[in-house]
Amino acid sequence: MSEFIKAEFWSKLRWYHGVLFYLVVNLMSGGRLATRAYLDTVGRPPFMPPDWAFAPIWITLQILMVIAGFLLVQKMTSEKHHSKLFWSYASLWAFFSMFSWFYFGLHSPILGFLTTLGMLAANALNLSLGFQLSDKRFALLLTPLMVWLALATAVSGWQFLFTPDDFFHTASLLSK
Repeated sequence: MSEFIKAEFWSKLRWYHGVLFYLVVNLMSGGRLATRAYLDTVGRPPFMPPDWAFAPIWITLQILMVIAGFLLVQKMTSEKHHSKLFWSYASLWAFFSMFSWFYFGLHSPILGFLTTLGMLAANALNLSLGFQLSDKRFALLLTPLMVWLALATAVSGWQFLFTPDDFFHTASLLSK
């Protein structure tokens, strides 16, 4: 098996690697593309949380995600089930990184919804595998994210249905 998934590699990682990962992913994620003006233009679902709630909630959730990831890599072995859990966890971050680019950058509620659905599915797999592998701390750290993603999927689903998509040049599927 490659050095990438050998336990010796993962055991060398320290907490500051998690902080560096957090900073790099957030710089790459395009969060600065998020603008209130775009949301005000396209409309908001009535059940969408207020703007001020997003920053503290996402910062908290991302810190929990980094801690969960740190716990995961500390237990990494070359066993297939750990590899599966690692790639599921990595896909969660990949979907997270794409959301702002797709939704706010491309003005695509379709891609935003699909990305949010991908995050929900990846996190559901993370929770399932985490609990199956008796890695309860990992799974419990990602449980608040599952609650948030359930709401986020409903919000992005509403946007998908009621908002025109500039990237695909489609009208909204339903009228408000």
